[in-house]
Amino acid sequence: MKVSDSGMPEETYWNSLFDVPAIIDWLNIDAIRFPIVEIGCGYGTFTAPLARTTKNKIYAFDIEQEMIDTTRKIIETAGMANVELQRRDVIEQTTGLRSDSIGMVLLFNILHSEDRRIFLEEACRILKPDGIAAIIHWRKDIPTPRGPLVQLRPDENIILESIYEINLSHHGESRIIEPYHWGIKLVKGEKA
Repeated sequence: MKVSDSGMPEETYWNSLFDVPAIIDWLNIDAIRFPIVEIGCGYGTFTAPLARTTKNKIYAFDIEQEMIDTTRKIIETAGMANVELQRRDVIEQTTGLRSDSIGMVLLFNILHSEDRRIFLEEACRILKPDGIAAIIHWRKDIPTPRGPLVQLRPDENIILESIYEINLSHHGESRIIEPYHWGIKLVKGEKA
C-alpha cells in the first residue's frame, strides 16, 4: 500500500532538500553494531551515504521498483557490498526480517499516513533491545518546498501518541534538522 501524498520529484531536486551529512551525523552510526533497515529508500539519498559510513549490513526497502533500481545503480556503481535492496510493501508484508535482529530502523518522511503505527510496530518488532528507530519528517512550523499537506505531517506529540503500547521510548533525543526537517529517536525497551 503506497503511503498517501508520497510522490517523488526529480532526483537531483529531491536530494537538494536534505542536509545529508548533518542527518548522518545525527544518526551516530558508529554506535550501531547490528544491521540497519531503511524503510522507503527512495532514490538512495541516505542508503549510499550510510553504506559508506558503516560496515554494517543495510536492508533498504521501497514499494516502487523504480526507486529500488535507482538505488541499486548507485550502490553498484560505488561498489558497495553491504546493502541488500528489496521491493516490498512493508505495510502489507512487513520487512520479513527476524524479530530482535536490527540495530537501527530509519523511517524518513514516511509517517504521514494513518498507517504510521504499522511502521512503528514493525520497527519495534525487528529492533534488538535498545535498538533505535530514527525518524525524520518535514517540519510543520515553516513553509517547505515539498512534503505532504501540513495537517498530515507528524510532530513530536503525534509520534509519541503513536507509540502508545508499543515498546518504544523517547529519551529526549529530538531536534530540528535544517533546512526543512525535524528528527526524533525512539529506543526499544522499557519506557523512560
